[in-house]
Parts: sequence; structure tokens; C-alpha cells
Amino acid sequence: MKRRPVESHTLPGMACNVEAQAKAAGEYQAEELTAKLREPLGDINTATGEMERKSPQFFGTGDNPSLF
Repeated sequence: MKRRPVESHTLPGMACNVEAQAKAAGEYQAEELTAKLREPLGDINTATGEMERKSPQFFGTGDNPSLF
């Protein structure tokens, strides 16, 4: 079953406005994603401390050398 191509429903003379709107939407999305990426993340000290305490790589080090 062949599909026929989708016809444009843009009014004559409005094609440049459709392109401008698509560009503006892309710029807005880029700004939103950039703002989300720039948000500070949570504190990782608790997780890293737990990894260090449970890791065999650090056996016998720290405040409690007999921890393991």
C-alpha cells in the first residue's frame, strides 16, 4: 500500500513564518535543555564515602584499619 505524500497546509506566503516558528521552537528547547544541564546536582559525598568504605581497594586504610 503506497502512501501519498503529505500536502502542506500552509497558506500561500506563510511558509517563511512556519520556518521561523520551527527555528524559534528549536532555540527555546535548546535554552530549556541548557538551563536543565546547568542546574547543580545533588551531593555525592555520602555515596562516595560508602563506596570507599566498602571497596576492597581501600582495605586497611582510614580511621578503622580493621574495618574489613
